[in-house]
Amino acid sequence: MIKRLSRVKVMTIILENLDPEILEKLQNQAISHGRTLIEKIEIILINEAQKDKIETRYNAWGKTLNQKSIEDTINEMKKLRKNVAIDRSEILDTKEDGRRF
Repeated sequence: MIKRLSRVKVMTIILENLDPEILEKLQNQAISHGRTLIEKIEIILINEAQKDKIETRYNAWGKTLNQKSIEDTINEMKKLRKNVAIDRSEILDTKEDGRRF
């Protein structure tokens, strides 16, 4: 088996004048995911660099799909469920009617 080794370039990046609150939030996010601050920043940079590579997906109506649109759709479905829901007793009655036939 031949392994292809990629060349790794190490670069030092200095972030000056970074808001301490942002730094603290990043640190807390990193800790909550079991990562270091450096690993968290690497992930953010990689995700940003790959955004152009991600294929845009569309729903049935031609609108772009993103996290917010999916969450909005789920919330709308929950609202509809409240309006369209069948009472439990009606379900049991329907089951009994089905057994009679």
